[in-house]
Amino acid sequence: MPVDVRKLIFSKDELLSAFQKTCRLKNFVDSQASVEKYELASVKKSDSDAEELSATVTFMSPDPRNPIKANLDEDQIIEALISDCKDLNIPLPRKGQKFLKQHKEGLAMSMGLNEAAKPS
Repeated sequence: MPVDVRKLIFSKDELLSAFQKTCRLKNFVDSQASVEKYELASVKKSDSDAEELSATVTFMSPDPRNPIKANLDEDQIIEALISDCKDLNIPLPRKGQKFLKQHKEGLAMSMGLNEAAKPS
C-alpha cells in the first residue's frame, strides 16, 4: 500500500513566531512580551524508550536576571506549527501522524498518511 509523506521545514525565525503566537494564545506570557530565543531538547517518554521534543521559550523581561520562560511539550509544538500553517494557508492532512525532528537551526514536521487514513 502506498504511503503519502510530507515534510515541512520551519526556520528559526518561523519557530520564534509560531512559539510566540502559541504562548500568547494560551496565556503563558503577557500579550506584550516578545520572544527572545528558544531551546529544543529531546526527553524520554516515561512509558517507553521513545524520545520526544520539548521547547523552552524565553521572553524578554523587565528584569534581565529573571527571564520569563514557557515550556512546550511535543504536542504543543505540533499545535503551534499547525496553527502557523493555517495562518499561512498551508494545507495539512487532518488524519495521519505528525512527527518532529530537529533540522539544522530549525525544525522539520513530517506527516504520514497511509492508505487506510486517506479520504475516499
